[in-house]
Amino acid sequence: MNKSKQEAGLPAIVPLDWFESWLLERASERENPLTPQAAEPYRYIWSSWCQWLLGADRSGQGDWTELVLAAGPTQAMEFLLERVKPTTQRSGSSPEISIVTRERYCMVLRGVYGHLQRLGLLAENPMLRLYELAGEDRPDAEVLAPAIWNRLLEQAAQEPADRSPFALRDRALIWLMLDAALTPAELAALNLGQLEETMAGAGQESLGRRTTIRLQGNRAAQRRELQLGEPASAALRDWLAVRSDTLSKGRPDTLVVLELVFFTERRKPLSRRVLFHLTSRLITQLCESLGRGLPRHLGPLVLRNTAILHWLQAGMAQDEVCRRAGYQGKLALEHLRAHLATTRNKTTTGAIGTTMAWNTTFPCAPDARRPARLAQRHKPDR
Repeated sequence: MNKSKQEAGLPAIVPLDWFESWLLERASERENPLTPQAAEPYRYIWSSWCQWLLGADRSGQGDWTELVLAAGPTQAMEFLLERVKPTTQRSGSSPEISIVTRERYCMVLRGVYGHLQRLGLLAENPMLRLYELAGEDRPDAEVLAPAIWNRLLEQAAQEPADRSPFALRDRALIWLMLDAALTPAELAALNLGQLEETMAGAGQESLGRRTTIRLQGNRAAQRRELQLGEPASAALRDWLAVRSDTLSKGRPDTLVVLELVFFTERRKPLSRRVLFHLTSRLITQLCESLGRGLPRHLGPLVLRNTAILHWLQAGMAQDEVCRRAGYQGKLALEHLRAHLATTRNKTTTGAIGTTMAWNTTFPCAPDARRPARLAQRHKPDR
């Protein structure tokens, strides 16, 4: 392809051009767009990767475009081990890079190769397995233990003790993570116009109805409709009932906040930091109540990951799981494979792919429509 373009007098497309194309895509995102300043370290990562591939080609005759397209996660792991070193290292300390640095490299490779897939240059994103090979320190390789998850569901089905506005907001956020496995970006960007019209007027006459959310996104797979269960619908309805009055008592940071479903106590858009404080506090409280140690990761991805795993354990078809989660294909479920295999080994049902280890059904308590208060107020802007 490159040769024909050169013969036609057109510039050849090279891996560095693909990276710049990915940057333009990231810069145009509605949620968390990538700034030119933030892109500089990513540009270094990609160019280092391309140079390493050229150096690793023993024939010395490989075209770097072909080398990049043919590369896989195993080569990427070799690159991380051989080329990437800590910027500073004390005598006697481990030569391994930090988890944060490894996550950054993995994110760039996964993102650019996903872009190449969307351009039609690859049939699938080979770097989706990179996190699995890199180890289970990846946040979305973490799931809650069955005891913690079941306690969370039990607590969620109880009558809430705190019905203050932002306690209702927190409860709605938690239920959207439990029931729909929404990402932090989706929660932060959720707009009133994305909710089913019948839910616009929150009142007693709508009890028992379910809310449909129409999610937006840059990729086709992210644009989907999800119908919430009754408990999640009720939790969202409780928040919507006080949302407008709560917003009017403050000074919204921007006009955008007026249309957002959720906002902080300072009337600003939700941030990942706010959601992390909410979920980490919740998980910490649950672990303390059970006398268990904390998992390695406490953020929103842990709840999302556990919810997706429960869909699979409940026998939901993988295609439907991918649709609900906003995944482009089944390969995106690779990071859950170890957890699925573990549960299959423990199951006593004798049916492959099914299990009785985890109960994914919300308790059918009389007041299941009114979930419990799930998190205490905390100091950072909420």
